[in-house]
Amino acid sequence: MGKNRIPHWFLGSILFFFFLGCQPGKESPKVIQGILDLRQWNFQKDGNISLDGEWEFYWNELLPDLKSKPQPPSISYIKVPAKWDKGRNVTHKYPSHGFATYKAKVLLPESNTQLSLKISSISSSYTLFVNGKEISRGGNVGKEESEYSPGYKPGVFSFISDKPELEILIHVSNFKYSNGSGIWNPIQLGNTSDIQQISLRATMLDSITFGTLFVMSLYHFTFYLMRRRDPSALFFAVLCLCIALRVSFYGERIFYNVFPIFKNYEFSVRGEILFLFLLLPGTILYVQSIFKEQFKKDRVFNITFYLSILLVFSAAFFPTKLFTMSFFINSLELMMLGILTYLFFRLAFMSLKRVEGARICFFSLVVNLITVANDVLYLNKFIDSFYMVPYGVLALVLSQCVLLASRFSKGFVLAEDLGEELKKLNINLEQIVVERTENLNESLKLLKGDLSLAKKLQQKTLPTLNLNGKNVSIHPYYLPMSEIGGDYYDIFELEPGYFRLFLVDATGHGVQAALLTMTIKAEFESIKFAKAQPSRILELLNTACCQKYKSINIIFSAVLADIDLNNNVLYYSSAGHPPQVLKQKQEGADYLYSRGPIIGLKKEATYKNVTVPLLPGNRIFFFSDGIFEEFDQEKKEFGESRVLSILSRNTGIQEVAEDLISELQIFVGPRGFQDDVTLLAVEVH
Repeated sequence: MGKNRIPHWFLGSILFFFFLGCQPGKESPKVIQGILDLRQWNFQKDGNISLDGEWEFYWNELLPDLKSKPQPPSISYIKVPAKWDKGRNVTHKYPSHGFATYKAKVLLPESNTQLSLKISSISSSYTLFVNGKEISRGGNVGKEESEYSPGYKPGVFSFISDKPELEILIHVSNFKYSNGSGIWNPIQLGNTSDIQQISLRATMLDSITFGTLFVMSLYHFTFYLMRRRDPSALFFAVLCLCIALRVSFYGERIFYNVFPIFKNYEFSVRGEILFLFLLLPGTILYVQSIFKEQFKKDRVFNITFYLSILLVFSAAFFPTKLFTMSFFINSLELMMLGILTYLFFRLAFMSLKRVEGARICFFSLVVNLITVANDVLYLNKFIDSFYMVPYGVLALVLSQCVLLASRFSKGFVLAEDLGEELKKLNINLEQIVVERTENLNESLKLLKGDLSLAKKLQQKTLPTLNLNGKNVSIHPYYLPMSEIGGDYYDIFELEPGYFRLFLVDATGHGVQAALLTMTIKAEFESIKFAKAQPSRILELLNTACCQKYKSINIIFSAVLADIDLNNNVLYYSSAGHPPQVLKQKQEGADYLYSRGPIIGLKKEATYKNVTVPLLPGNRIFFFSDGIFEEFDQEKKEFGESRVLSILSRNTGIQEVAEDLISELQIFVGPRGFQDDVTLLAVEVH
């Protein structure tokens, strides 16, 4: 089969509905100028007959029984079924609100025959008389709105004709419904058993349609509750429910004799129109959920949707006289016609492009258009057929059920396939995990070995001093955050009685920071013995780092201090390092401030010297910023004030230093240090 050829099943379905609606039948007699001649009609063989044709019509008249009063001199005729104010077959249109009398005479083949009339709905109140006897009443017919009350009363009404003719008189009044008055639907006449059979079949069809749609609605709503990612099931459930409720309020009005509220005119009309108006936005939401890529941002759909919401609002809240006006009904018809035409061409194009689900939606749309066309032609007596819209609705629902089921089925199949693949992966997953774990353990073992060696090498680079016989004691504490750190210090005796102390805090942590400290150490080694002020040493170091390592952007803070015990003086300079602590008095300690830029930021940076006199018993504490900037579990900082308070204690210098380290470890808790910690405690004797 070619790519663009119409499938045989699609063409066959269209031809089936076409020929089904065009079956020839026996020509039925019509009411002509108020008289229907059935003298040659056999109800047993020929079946029932619709009382269609030209009925006598008396505007603003409620005629009594023709036996008691002579026939009015002036007679007009009106087509039945038709609305007296809007019917296409009505030559003279009357006001929507008013009252009138319909009259027809039926000539029967014999007398004493038990017959029945089937009436669907008459707008909006009526009284039916046959041969002068009242047979049925819907609402209360009145000449004024105050005397009138609307009401539906569909059904089959039986009687026995005691003579070979029937005089049918129908009083009708309407002061409530604004979109048509009079006898809308055909009135059928026939044997009681046949008429009851027709009514039963119609009621069964409506009941089956309602039940099918209602069950479909519950099913798809339940499915949506279990899988909310796809809204198409929800919108389809809402659409099915709207159609089901519309069926219950229209046609045979299947709940009229079951629930008393359905006999309330206001409730029935509002429900009938409301669920009719809800069909348009429900259809739009459903189509958009099925074809998200094609219709989600479609302007025609979105504009029509918001306009249809206004119609729904009018049916829900406006008075009956307003929301039943022709403007609202005609607006819905125009929008529905426009959206169906637009959807017809879009789905046809999408079907040619083989978009998933487009063909079945296009097929159901064509079937519904055919059934609607059949009913329009049948109502206007262009063809002899029967009402097919209910079958079209069922075909629509069933086709969409097939579409949704196919989508859900594909989802389940995909889930099953993925489940099978997952099982296969799980079978191999344990072996893969074992192999990967072994590889990772080997790599981790090598890494730990490398870090252990790096730690030993870094420890070897730290100085060891023999200060026996010297007038100074220095106690270093180095606690890297991990195996190796980014802090580095150097202490050496430049000449007898003259000590130089250098402390560095490189940016970062771990291996990267440790490599930076090795580079800094190498540069410092070339200038550390220069007999110059600490500020000058820092300037030389900054220049070298800016020139040699500009591309890798080496940045670090540092402090350089010279302790001259010969002259009892401390020379101190800082490069972006936090203030250090000097304890000269018994009662407390103070910070040493010397501001200067971090090394590596600015090539022409200059630094300042601070000169402090020293006395026996003075203590100097040099440390990295990890002392200040450690945090506890609640993100509170250890802080400068806490550091100064601990270092102000008058116990031994080693005890003070160890107290600071111990309290810092307790403060950070089990999480450990977040930065490298270095402390150099110096005491002059």
